Amino acid sequence: MKDYSKLIAEEMSAINWQKQPINIYQPIEYILSQGGKRIRPQLCLLAADLFIDDARKALIPAIAFEMLHNFTLIHDDIMDKADLRRGKETVYKKWNTDIAILSGDALFAKAFEQMLKYKGIGNVQLMELLTQTTIEICEGQQLDLDFESRDDVTIEEYINMVRLKTAVMLAGCLKAGAIVGGANAKNQDLLYQFGIEIGLAFQIQDDYLDVYADVATFGKNVGGDIADNKKTYISLKTIELASSQDKQLLKEYHSAQNITKIEKFEAVKAIYDKYNVALSAKELINTYYVKAKSSLSQLEVENSKMSDLLSFADKLMGRKY
Repeated sequence: MKDYSKLIAEEMSAINWQKQPINIYQPIEYILSQGGKRIRPQLCLLAADLFIDDARKALIPAIAFEMLHNFTLIHDDIMDKADLRRGKETVYKKWNTDIAILSGDALFAKAFEQMLKYKGIGNVQLMELLTQTTIEICEGQQLDLDFESRDDVTIEEYINMVRLKTAVMLAGCLKAGAIVGGANAKNQDLLYQFGIEIGLAFQIQDDYLDVYADVATFGKNVGGDIADNKKTYISLKTIELASSQDKQLLKEYHSAQNITKIEKFEAVKAIYDKYNVALSAKELINTYYVKAKSSLSQLEVENSKMSDLLSFADKLMGRKY
């Protein structure tokens, strides 16, 4: 994956964003130059590598999906009112909201323009996949916004939101690589399912780490979800298990104005601990991990070729931040 990361970085840096008007393209260059882990395009190349000798043939769709991912980040930061992204000012903070919206829209279109450059096998299917992924991500983001004003969100609804908002992007990248590699429908679907399951595990683990991570390792303060009254698997599982009295306590902490963030975190975490939801989260993460490995095991490729994807899943399971 390190080799693929370098390849993707070179391809991204070769794109010319020195265009007019500068206030549309400079923010795009700004966010793309930050790099990040670039997990999604790497997964696209890894998937292609299962079926063909030269995974570079999947570079065009890999970059298209990376552009799409960064488009979602620009708009997400506006909706979340986030000040920082990858340790730097978010686009809307560095410029302004209007510019960020337009730059995000342009990057969204550039993702499709990038995909249209691909003329090989499955080009129409790839465009359909990019379109489907975009729509589902928007649906997931809207559900997440809707949940902010609802007190009756179920765990099933939350999992569906995560599938749409987070997991379909990973799944789409993997399937795109399989399409370029000429994989049959069964193998494409298995890789897509692997991406869904890994994506779900990733988000549940994120929910867990925001409460239970070691601050020194986590790299940022824990408790952000509690401070923002965000609905997570941890909070929803607690509500599902809690007594009427503890449910009322949680409501009071959510609306409390006269306590510090630390006090609120400790009080809410104590209720979480009472119902041992950390264990429930770990069990669910492991469930998705086992399902993901099962999907991989059914692929019609040599086991040795799956080592990088298995390593990716293992690293995800063992991450502390």
